[in-house]
Amino acid sequence: MPTQRAATRWHRGRTPAVVMILLVGASMAFATDAWAQRLPADTLHPANPNQQLFRGRDITLLLGAFVISSELAHYDTKIARYTQSPSVQGDSGRLQLVNRLTKANETTLTAGALVAYGIGRFAHLPVVTDVSAHVGEALLITNVVSQAIRGPFGRARPYVTQDDQNSDFHVGKGFTSYKYRSLPSLHSASAFAAASAITAELNERRPGAAWPVGAVLYTAAAIPGLTRMYLDQHWASDVVMGGFLGAFIGHKVVVHAHANPRNRLDRMLLGTTVVPEGRGRFVVSWNAAIP
Repeated sequence: MPTQRAATRWHRGRTPAVVMILLVGASMAFATDAWAQRLPADTLHPANPNQQLFRGRDITLLLGAFVISSELAHYDTKIARYTQSPSVQGDSGRLQLVNRLTKANETTLTAGALVAYGIGRFAHLPVVTDVSAHVGEALLITNVVSQAIRGPFGRARPYVTQDDQNSDFHVGKGFTSYKYRSLPSLHSASAFAAASAITAELNERRPGAAWPVGAVLYTAAAIPGLTRMYLDQHWASDVVMGGFLGAFIGHKVVVHAHANPRNRLDRMLLGTTVVPEGRGRFVVSWNAAIP
């Protein structure tokens, strides 16, 4: 009986996430394929192998983001107390809705990109494969960079200090304790990385549509970060810093990938082919000469 109850709890906890992964992946694949059907034959910007991943002006952007986040930190406790007020928290129905929305996180988005990539490879949809591969790359890099920041800083989450102390840092404690991984918000970083990467992909192929679609994507990307504030998991400055970090990485990954179409990671991902052989078997081949 204990084993059966444990299995039931696992299914209840994991099923919504699995469903979201499949929905995100399938939606990305089919939306990208439908979009690709209407693209002109040659819409990509010309490659520029000399373009560097990071430029000098990026330092200015990073410093600007740090300054904005630092200034917002002065209001962290006030914002946290407001988000925990009865008027904002509402009833149990609102809490359930937020708990569903907060499942749009680094795990579901990355897995969704992998599902879309798999669909693109099996269905021989080059644009779907290209877009989902770059979104996946952006998400993975964002996750690694975010964790590399969270570990050393060891910033306490709002609920740890009862929303009263946003400067509670414990160097290195973020590596060992979930309670001290507040800065930056990984939910926010991942959502903005996906939004930024997809917008950058659209800008490569149809620049005129990038602004309106990007506005929708970035608006949606703000939701996971807001849910984490509602759940008292992150300070407002965590969310803003995570959002900037994700948007920055997502854009950089896509622009650099299209400027250097024969980079090693693209050759590995986009040059791989999986073909069914029959009787449940598949043949995996790799071609370094990708277009």
